[in-house]
Amino acid sequence: MAVHVLGLTGGIASGKSTVARLLRERGAAVVDADLLARQVVEPGQPALAELVARFGTQILTPDGLLDRKRLGAIAFADPQARADLGRITHPRIAAASASAIATWADAGANVVFYEAALLVENRAHLGLAGLIVVSASAEVQHARLVARDGLTADEATARILAQAPLADKLAVATWVIENQGEPAALGSEVERVVADIERRFGAIAVRSRATTGTTGRVALPRRDVALVTGFPAFTARRMIAKLAASEPETKLFVLVREKFAAQAAQLLASIPNGERAEILVGDVCDMDLGLSSLEYRALSREVTWIHHLAGIYFMGVDRETARRVNVTGTKTILDLARDAGRLERLVHWSTAMVSGDRRGTFYEQDLDAGQKFHNDYERTKFDAEKLVHTALRHLPITVVRPGIIVGDSRTGEIDKLDGPYYLMVLIATNASGLRLPLLGRGDAPLHLVPIDYVIEAAWRVGRSEGAAGKTFHLVDPAPLSARAVFEGVAEHAHTEKPRGHIPRPLARAVLRTPGLSRLGRGPSAFVDVLDHPVHYDQANTAAALAGTGVVCPPLADYLPTLVRYVLDVSRPVRTEHDEVSDPLD
Repeated sequence: MAVHVLGLTGGIASGKSTVARLLRERGAAVVDADLLARQVVEPGQPALAELVARFGTQILTPDGLLDRKRLGAIAFADPQARADLGRITHPRIAAASASAIATWADAGANVVFYEAALLVENRAHLGLAGLIVVSASAEVQHARLVARDGLTADEATARILAQAPLADKLAVATWVIENQGEPAALGSEVERVVADIERRFGAIAVRSRATTGTTGRVALPRRDVALVTGFPAFTARRMIAKLAASEPETKLFVLVREKFAAQAAQLLASIPNGERAEILVGDVCDMDLGLSSLEYRALSREVTWIHHLAGIYFMGVDRETARRVNVTGTKTILDLARDAGRLERLVHWSTAMVSGDRRGTFYEQDLDAGQKFHNDYERTKFDAEKLVHTALRHLPITVVRPGIIVGDSRTGEIDKLDGPYYLMVLIATNASGLRLPLLGRGDAPLHLVPIDYVIEAAWRVGRSEGAAGKTFHLVDPAPLSARAVFEGVAEHAHTEKPRGHIPRPLARAVLRTPGLSRLGRGPSAFVDVLDHPVHYDQANTAAALAGTGVVCPPLADYLPTLVRYVLDVSRPVRTEHDEVSDPLD
């Protein structure tokens, strides 16, 4: 049978806490929202860190506790401050309340009384089975506030006037308990209301006790707090949206450099549940992520999941930049992971390209096999993963290695036309009628994988049982050869298919010719993957995704979508002065 939740509220100093005590004495289950409100702002709880970030350290006592009186004075004097206080604390109190009610229900409670001051103001009473309003005259409220809280007469009057009129609460009450200060009269009022409640809903006494401890303290639910690095990269934006949609109760922090903060705010405003996320301005390359000492300590106390996507994935990147972001950034994240006392998982985003020049099968457990590397991108991602593997002995880490990420298999969307897109653009927009040669033989498999599969698979394998300490290849299980891919591009773009090939040593010289030299280091580095005969084992990935329905779609199924996107973004505009337009103009 479902538990019946009844609200218990009243004006300030009306005596609702006294009524709650009388209900407990009768064996009833009572959830005290004020008690929960105190718990959610204790040291180590996420709300306290957010309050300090919003209001400053002035709201803390010398012992690091919340100075509720000081915070109350600030919030009472400023409507915006009061709204921010509610925004930070109310969702957490609601989550803790739901958990406490569920605990009482599991203990056999038929009725649970939910004691909260603002049930009517927040319209929370609309979802309850009934509402008790404890009523007292303004004179009685005033006298109690002066005596109980040590307020002046003017302060007590201001506090009463700041609340919604008692008449508004009485208008929606199911039961009214009058409390003018006489204990015997109050006891009779409670008995009268309890008798009616039991006629409607059954006994209020709980047969067994919920495990809330001898003090009545309710254990707070363990809440996930996730940090995502790597914004504004496409993978990071997609992972942020995935976490917001699939983990609506997770508190989400997004680490961004200052120049991208406005862009991050726009993203969060555009996605479902994005308002629950918070931007941290910092940099993975800086000590303590570039955060203030207070921000870093708070984050290290709270964070339970780290999704480390920050990295340089451009194959033509220079050595200094690649090492600073890929290696130093990973060191900084590992330092945070070591400092995070509640850490459940660090998901480290590497790349299948750590295989370097390895040929044959590269297993998920492989890393250092004496391979050499084609560029600084591969080398620094390998060095970063070596750091991660060393830390695996002490930290719960999952490593994901995507292949070469391309656009969404459903829309074709991608943020940058790099990697394989250089050649896609050349072939798809080839208006000359010439059959261009491939840069390299193109017989080796080209390990392309769509962004939507990568994000879904990475999220699921990271959450799968036993994923800590393992590496997962996120690649197409049946990749097409490079030649087959680019012939497919030409077919769907209705241009000439590539014919023949240019050996790799000559391909770089071709890329330095007029009209192509602007492509720079990126495509030169990409040429190496066109003749790289390696196969990526996926045993761990297959096991983690078994039964989920998440599979990598065959490239042939979504290649037309990628080509359409390339044409929409890159097709040149012909003019009467052009013989053949530059395909990347």
